[in-house]
Amino acid sequence: MSQNNLERSTLGHAALLMLTTRLLVNILSIVSSLVLVRLLSPQDFGVAAIAMSVYAFVSLFGEFGLNTALIQKTNPVESDYDTAFTINFLFGLSASLVFWILSDSLAAFFEDDRLALVFSVLGLLFIINGALNVKTVTFQIDMDFKQEMKLQVFPKLLSFMSTMGLALCMESYWALILGSILASLYSLVFSYWMLPFIPKPSTKGAKSLFGFSKWLMLNNILLYLNTKSIDLIVGKVISTRAAGIYSISKEMSSIPSSEIAAPINKASFPAYSRAKNDVVGLRKLYYETKAMITIIALPASMGLFVAADFFVPVVLGEQWLESVSVIMTLSVVAFMSSLTSNNNYVFLAIGKPYISSLLSAIRFTLFFVILYSFKLYNTVNEPAIALGLAAALSLVLSYVFLRVIIGVSIVKTIGSVYRPLLSSFFMAASIALLKFYFELSPSLGGLLLIVLLGIFSYCFFLLSFWVLVGRPVSIEQVIMTKLKQQVLRKV
Repeated sequence: MSQNNLERSTLGHAALLMLTTRLLVNILSIVSSLVLVRLLSPQDFGVAAIAMSVYAFVSLFGEFGLNTALIQKTNPVESDYDTAFTINFLFGLSASLVFWILSDSLAAFFEDDRLALVFSVLGLLFIINGALNVKTVTFQIDMDFKQEMKLQVFPKLLSFMSTMGLALCMESYWALILGSILASLYSLVFSYWMLPFIPKPSTKGAKSLFGFSKWLMLNNILLYLNTKSIDLIVGKVISTRAAGIYSISKEMSSIPSSEIAAPINKASFPAYSRAKNDVVGLRKLYYETKAMITIIALPASMGLFVAADFFVPVVLGEQWLESVSVIMTLSVVAFMSSLTSNNNYVFLAIGKPYISSLLSAIRFTLFFVILYSFKLYNTVNEPAIALGLAAALSLVLSYVFLRVIIGVSIVKTIGSVYRPLLSSFFMAASIALLKFYFELSPSLGGLLLIVLLGIFSYCFFLLSFWVLVGRPVSIEQVIMTKLKQQVLRKV
């Protein structure tokens, strides 16, 4: 087997494992969220959303991207791990102190006294996350995604059970806050249990790691401004309830698209890094990864878009009806963001993280220009629309950079995704016609019918287009081969 074929085979296997991991984690997250929205109010979610958004903002200054720098380095030495741990832990201690000191002032800024104690308790998260075992990054470096799966799934399972128990007992936003702390504690314990590591204070490898990660830190800050800042804008300008509506809408809309694409993107980064000196091989991996993302994430995103008016009242409940339009908008944004994220991994792999920073800065600027030029901050959905327009423009620009730097062909990129693209639109049209002609009203039966029609119609159109164009070597062929193998095994 050639090196390129080996890389693609490894990437496909790794992506499958990471997708399985993410699906397991997402199933737990979905079930957790669906139970919690029935137990807690939008106001409760709003308090938690504001608190976690501020926590995420302070965390940005400790998001040095050291794990990514270790992966990009390929063969890190022991002192690199010691240095990464030392930096993370020192930041955790410092940030927790700052959070505790500013808790009253932050609560006053958002005009909600409940937030003072919430911020004080959340300060513990900085210390816990700062002590995480950085050496578990070797699971990704070695592409040992079975271990990575265990590391993500087991703590999530324990966190799920704990948060459900807290919600049933407390029925308040404290279930979300304490659940987050327990989740980090479980991850901390599992990280050292799965890969024993005794870190030593060190700054020996700081210069080497920061030479790469300084751009990642800037990327993280810009990513926050592009996403999490909206939670704060909605909470401050509109209301705490609106922040809760937006938070749940964002979570629900991200599950079908960006959350499915995330494991594929994560698995692609080590493969991109290994192929960084082989431009032709890198481009092939890029086209194949785009196809994997689109064939799964696009129909899921499109399905939620056309079924949001059924999904919200049936699954979330009547108190969340305001989120219908927000979920529709953000489902499209989530898909575009998943494509942009994959482009960014290419820039990281070839050692040009500053391009990702530039694109994020442009997107952030576009978002605020659109937001304030058109005054899109009067309802919960308007900031989401501004975000969608900015995301579309920055996605186009990222392709331009890829074209210039590694010679990515727009025609070949479209060629790798046009079948799932067309199939998704035909699927959406089928669902729209079903709802229109049968005058379906939101109900569990109607939602199940929409889901079944969506799955059947998408698969039918996708395989039909593949057969019509001569059954080329593609992700569809891989799927068909796997299905045939499963059928033969059962026979």
